[in-house]
Amino acid sequence: MSEIIVDGSSFVLLVKDLKKTIQFYSDLGFNYEVIGDKVPHHHVSRGKLTLIMVEAKQEDEVKPISSRYEEQYFDVYCYTNAVDLIAQEIMGKNITIVREPSYTNHWSEFTFRDLNGYQITVGGGIINKELIS
Repeated sequence: MSEIIVDGSSFVLLVKDLKKTIQFYSDLGFNYEVIGDKVPHHHVSRGKLTLIMVEAKQEDEVKPISSRYEEQYFDVYCYTNAVDLIAQEIMGKNITIVREPSYTNHWSEFTFRDLNGYQITVGGGIINKELIS
């Protein structure tokens, strides 16, 4: 019997302003594409992470779970082998950092907030092992 492998995932995010959100993620190195004719799906992707953006009919419909429950510090969790490099990219921009980078031998992560209030955590390994304290 063959092993089933799930290789990647997509998350649907309800956003306040589709155009501004696509630009935000494009500025972070995500690729943008529209998929579908009758019902267009707006995808931003980087590596195996795909976020599907849907514009809300009213701004107050956008309510990230992280804004409702303090202990839920992320809305999307991304895995990488280079938390340090992605953190460096994002920290060089005018983006809210919710949780500063934490680098360890076992697991490293940090969290930032997008312009819709979604908190995105990036976790995994690091390239520069000198950052481990």
